[in-house]
Amino acid sequence: MVFRLQASGPANAFNQHDEGLFTPIDDLSARSSSDFTHLNHPAFPNHSVRVKKSDFCDGEVQAFTGYIDVEARHLFFYFFESRRDPDTDDVIYWTNGGPGGTSSIGLFMELGPCRITGANTTERNPWSWNEHANIFFVDQPVDVGYSYAEYGEAVTNTQQAADDIVAFIAIFFEHFTKYKGRALHLAGESYGGRYIPVFASALYDRNTALVQAGVTPINLTSIMLGSNGSCTSLEEKVIPL
Repeated sequence: MVFRLQASGPANAFNQHDEGLFTPIDDLSARSSSDFTHLNHPAFPNHSVRVKKSDFCDGEVQAFTGYIDVEARHLFFYFFESRRDPDTDDVIYWTNGGPGGTSSIGLFMELGPCRITGANTTERNPWSWNEHANIFFVDQPVDVGYSYAEYGEAVTNTQQAADDIVAFIAIFFEHFTKYKGRALHLAGESYGGRYIPVFASALYDRNTALVQAGVTPINLTSIMLGSNGSCTSLEEKVIPL
Protein backbone atom coordinates (compact mmCIF):
# COMPACT_ATOMS: atom_id res chain seq x y z
CA MET A 1 0.00 0.00 0.00
CA VAL A 2 1.47 3.35 -1.02
CA PHE A 3 0.35 6.83 0.04
CA ARG A 4 1.76 9.96 -1.62
CA LEU A 5 2.19 13.11 0.44
CA GLN A 6 2.30 16.78 -0.52
CA ALA A 7 5.33 18.18 1.28
CA SER A 8 4.95 21.46 3.15
CA GLY A 9 6.92 24.59 2.30
CA PRO A 10 7.93 26.04 -1.08
CA ALA A 11 9.39 23.59 -3.60
CA ASN A 12 12.73 25.38 -3.88
CA ALA A 13 13.22 25.19 -0.09
CA PHE A 14 14.38 21.60 -0.49
CA ASN A 15 17.49 22.77 -2.32
CA GLN A 16 18.49 25.61 -0.04
CA HIS A 17 21.63 25.36 2.08
CA ASP A 18 21.16 26.38 5.69
CA GLU A 19 23.85 29.05 5.80
CA GLY A 20 25.07 30.15 9.21
CA LEU A 21 23.40 27.46 11.33
CA PHE A 22 26.30 25.03 11.49
CA THR A 23 28.98 23.38 9.34
CA PRO A 24 27.87 20.08 7.82
CA ILE A 25 30.30 17.15 7.76
CA ASP A 26 29.04 16.52 4.24
CA ASP A 27 31.14 13.61 2.90
CA LEU A 28 29.64 10.34 4.08
CA SER A 29 32.27 8.31 2.20
CA ALA A 30 35.07 9.84 4.29
CA ARG A 31 33.79 8.33 7.54
CA SER A 32 36.11 6.05 9.51
CA SER A 33 35.55 2.29 9.72
CA SER A 34 37.02 2.11 13.24
CA ASP A 35 35.81 5.27 14.99
CA PHE A 36 32.40 6.89 15.11
CA THR A 37 31.81 10.32 13.62
CA HIS A 38 29.44 12.34 15.83
CA LEU A 39 26.73 14.43 14.19
CA ASN A 40 24.83 17.22 15.93
CA HIS A 41 22.50 20.02 14.95
CA PRO A 42 21.39 23.10 16.95
CA ALA A 43 17.74 22.49 16.06
CA PHE A 44 17.86 19.15 17.92
CA PRO A 45 19.90 19.73 21.11
CA ASN A 46 18.84 16.47 22.78
CA HIS A 47 19.68 14.27 19.80
CA SER A 48 22.92 13.25 18.12
CA VAL A 49 24.03 10.57 15.68
CA ARG A 50 27.11 8.32 15.63
CA VAL A 51 28.08 6.78 12.30
CA LYS A 52 30.99 4.78 10.88
CA LYS A 53 31.79 2.84 7.73
CA SER A 54 31.13 -0.88 7.52
CA ASP A 55 32.06 -3.67 5.12
CA PHE A 56 29.00 -5.53 6.29
CA CYS A 57 26.66 -7.52 4.06
CA ASP A 58 26.98 -5.85 0.63
CA GLY A 59 30.49 -5.41 -0.75
CA GLU A 60 29.17 -3.67 -3.88
CA VAL A 61 28.14 -0.47 -2.12
CA GLN A 62 29.16 1.77 0.74
CA ALA A 63 27.55 0.67 3.99
CA PHE A 64 27.39 2.37 7.38
CA THR A 65 26.25 1.54 10.89
CA GLY A 66 25.65 3.72 13.91
CA TYR A 67 23.39 4.93 16.69
CA ILE A 68 20.79 7.62 17.15
CA ASP A 69 21.64 8.93 20.64
CA VAL A 70 18.81 10.48 22.63
CA GLU A 71 20.44 11.15 25.98
CA ALA A 72 20.34 7.67 27.62
CA ARG A 73 18.58 5.97 24.67
CA HIS A 74 20.54 4.62 21.71
CA LEU A 75 18.84 3.39 18.53
CA PHE A 76 20.94 1.26 16.17
CA PHE A 77 20.77 1.64 12.38
CA TYR A 78 22.25 0.25 9.19
CA PHE A 79 22.53 2.35 6.02
CA PHE A 80 23.24 0.95 2.55
CA GLU A 81 23.78 3.09 -0.51
CA SER A 82 22.02 2.27 -3.76
CA ARG A 83 23.65 -0.21 -6.13
CA ARG A 84 22.39 1.74 -9.13
CA ASP A 85 23.11 5.42 -8.45
CA PRO A 86 23.51 6.56 -4.83
CA ASP A 87 23.96 10.17 -5.95
CA THR A 88 20.46 10.43 -7.45
CA ASP A 89 18.34 7.53 -6.16
CA ASP A 90 15.66 8.01 -3.49
CA VAL A 91 16.10 7.31 0.21
CA ILE A 92 13.99 4.75 2.12
CA TYR A 93 13.58 4.44 5.88
CA TRP A 94 12.60 0.89 6.88
CA THR A 95 11.33 -0.46 10.18
CA ASN A 96 9.94 -3.83 11.13
CA GLY A 97 6.97 -4.09 13.43
CA GLY A 98 6.27 -6.42 16.31
CA PRO A 99 6.11 -4.27 18.33
CA GLY A 100 9.59 -5.40 19.33
CA GLY A 101 10.74 -6.74 15.95
CA THR A 102 14.32 -5.89 14.95
CA SER A 103 14.77 -4.45 11.48
CA SER A 104 17.44 -7.11 10.96
CA ILE A 105 14.45 -9.27 10.01
CA GLY A 106 13.81 -7.04 7.02
CA LEU A 107 17.52 -6.80 6.29
CA PHE A 108 18.34 -10.52 6.35
CA MET A 109 15.07 -12.20 5.48
CA GLU A 110 13.14 -9.82 3.22
CA LEU A 111 14.37 -6.73 1.38
CA GLY A 112 17.97 -6.25 2.47
CA PRO A 113 21.11 -6.58 0.35
CA CYS A 114 22.12 -9.98 1.74
CA ARG A 115 20.68 -13.19 3.16
CA ILE A 116 22.18 -15.29 5.95
CA THR A 117 23.56 -18.62 4.67
CA GLY A 118 25.47 -19.83 7.73
CA ALA A 119 26.81 -18.87 11.14
CA ASN A 120 29.27 -16.37 9.62
CA THR A 121 28.29 -16.17 5.96
CA THR A 122 25.83 -14.26 3.79
CA GLU A 123 24.90 -14.22 0.12
CA ARG A 124 23.89 -11.39 -2.20
CA ASN A 125 20.17 -10.69 -2.50
CA PRO A 126 19.54 -9.63 -6.13
CA TRP A 127 16.04 -8.38 -5.22
CA SER A 128 17.18 -6.03 -2.48
CA TRP A 129 15.51 -2.64 -2.36
CA ASN A 130 18.95 -1.05 -2.49
CA GLU A 131 19.10 -2.12 -6.14
CA HIS A 132 17.31 1.21 -6.75
CA ALA A 133 17.40 3.14 -3.46
CA ASN A 134 19.54 4.21 -0.52
CA ILE A 135 18.04 2.52 2.52
CA PHE A 136 18.08 2.70 6.33
CA PHE A 137 17.17 -0.20 8.60
CA VAL A 138 16.47 1.11 12.12
CA ASP A 139 16.06 -0.92 15.31
CA GLN A 140 13.41 0.97 17.25
CA PRO A 141 12.27 1.53 19.93
CA VAL A 142 15.10 0.90 22.43
CA ASP A 143 15.65 -2.70 23.60
CA VAL A 144 14.86 -3.90 20.05
CA GLY A 145 17.73 -5.54 18.17
CA TYR A 146 21.02 -3.76 18.88
CA SER A 147 19.32 -0.69 20.35
CA TYR A 148 19.79 -0.16 24.07
CA ALA A 149 19.14 2.26 26.92
CA GLU A 150 20.76 3.22 30.21
CA TYR A 151 19.24 3.92 33.61
CA GLY A 152 16.00 2.13 32.76
CA GLU A 153 15.08 4.65 30.04
CA ALA A 154 12.34 3.55 27.64
CA VAL A 155 10.00 4.80 24.95
CA THR A 156 6.42 4.65 26.19
CA ASN A 157 4.43 5.69 23.12
CA THR A 158 4.64 5.91 19.34
CA GLN A 159 4.70 9.72 19.30
CA GLN A 160 7.86 9.74 21.41
CA ALA A 161 9.42 7.24 19.00
CA ALA A 162 8.37 9.48 16.10
CA ASP A 163 10.16 12.49 17.62
CA ASP A 164 13.40 10.50 17.77
CA ILE A 165 13.13 9.33 14.16
CA VAL A 166 12.28 12.82 12.87
CA ALA A 167 15.35 14.25 14.62
CA PHE A 168 17.55 11.51 13.17
CA ILE A 169 16.32 12.02 9.62
CA ALA A 170 16.72 15.79 9.83
CA ILE A 171 20.25 15.57 11.27
CA PHE A 172 21.30 13.08 8.59
CA PHE A 173 20.01 15.17 5.68
CA GLU A 174 21.46 18.36 7.15
CA HIS A 175 24.97 16.90 7.42
CA PHE A 176 25.11 14.85 4.25
CA THR A 177 23.92 17.49 1.86
CA LYS A 178 24.06 15.40 -1.30
CA TYR A 179 20.81 13.81 -0.06
CA LYS A 180 19.03 17.15 0.41
CA GLY A 181 15.96 17.41 -1.77
CA ARG A 182 16.02 13.68 -2.40
CA ALA A 183 12.65 11.94 -2.12
CA LEU A 184 12.22 10.15 1.20
CA HIS A 185 9.90 7.15 1.61
CA LEU A 186 8.95 5.77 5.05
CA ALA A 187 8.26 2.03 4.93
CA GLY A 188 7.37 -0.75 7.32
CA GLU A 189 5.37 -3.93 7.79
CA SER A 190 3.17 -5.55 10.43
CA TYR A 191 3.07 -3.18 13.43
CA GLY A 192 5.01 -0.79 11.20
CA GLY A 193 1.51 0.01 9.94
CA ARG A 194 1.08 1.83 13.27
CA TYR A 195 4.57 3.33 13.39
CA ILE A 196 4.90 4.71 9.88
CA PRO A 197 1.76 6.92 9.68
CA VAL A 198 2.68 8.54 13.02
CA PHE A 199 6.30 9.02 11.93
CA ALA A 200 5.16 10.55 8.65
CA SER A 201 2.71 12.87 10.38
CA ALA A 202 5.40 14.02 12.83
CA LEU A 203 7.87 14.62 10.01
CA TYR A 204 5.28 16.46 7.94
CA ASP A 205 4.40 18.70 10.90
CA ARG A 206 8.07 19.18 11.78
CA ASN A 207 8.78 20.53 8.31
CA THR A 208 6.88 23.69 9.19
CA ALA A 209 9.07 24.21 12.26
CA LEU A 210 12.20 23.48 10.23
CA VAL A 211 11.30 26.18 7.71
CA GLN A 212 10.67 28.67 10.52
CA ALA A 213 14.08 27.78 12.04
CA GLY A 214 15.80 28.29 8.71
CA VAL A 215 16.43 24.57 8.22
CA THR A 216 15.69 22.87 4.92
CA PRO A 217 12.57 20.66 5.25
CA ILE A 218 12.60 16.98 4.32
CA ASN A 219 11.17 15.96 0.95
CA LEU A 220 8.75 13.37 2.38
CA THR A 221 7.21 11.75 -0.69
CA SER A 222 5.37 8.57 0.33
CA ILE A 223 4.74 5.98 2.98
CA MET A 224 4.67 2.25 2.26
CA LEU A 225 2.84 -0.27 4.43
CA GLY A 226 3.05 -4.03 3.99
CA SER A 227 1.88 -7.17 5.71
CA ASN A 228 4.37 -9.82 6.85
CA GLY A 229 6.15 -11.56 4.00
CA SER A 230 4.85 -9.23 1.28
CA CYS A 231 7.72 -6.75 1.03
CA THR A 232 10.08 -8.51 -1.33
CA SER A 233 10.37 -6.22 -4.35
CA LEU A 234 10.85 -2.47 -4.52
CA GLU A 235 9.18 -2.27 -7.92
CA GLU A 236 6.08 -4.00 -6.55
CA LYS A 237 5.68 -1.50 -3.71
CA VAL A 238 6.68 1.95 -4.97
CA ILE A 239 4.87 3.87 -7.70
CA PRO A 240 7.61 5.36 -9.97
CA LEU A 241 8.16 9.08 -9.33
